[in-house]
Amino acid sequence: MIPAVVDGDALVQVIWVSIVAGLGLTLVFSLAIAAGARAGQARRSGAPGEALAWSVLTVVCGLLCMVAVALGVVVMLSK
Repeated sequence: MIPAVVDGDALVQVIWVSIVAGLGLTLVFSLAIAAGARAGQARRSGAPGEALAWSVLTVVCGLLCMVAVALGVVVMLSK
């Protein structure tokens, strides 16, 4: 039995949000790395359109990572 001092609902919410955010951020960052590598390969193989598409995906994923980290810091500091 959980003592009354611990808010069980808040604890469960922290756990599932942490798991989702951790996996999601890891996936997006991994996609940014993979897209950056593919952009380099496409540039070297002489496919500028494909390289541009992979580069755009790299930038978008990088921005998503930065926004997620900034949002996490703001949420932690506001509590």
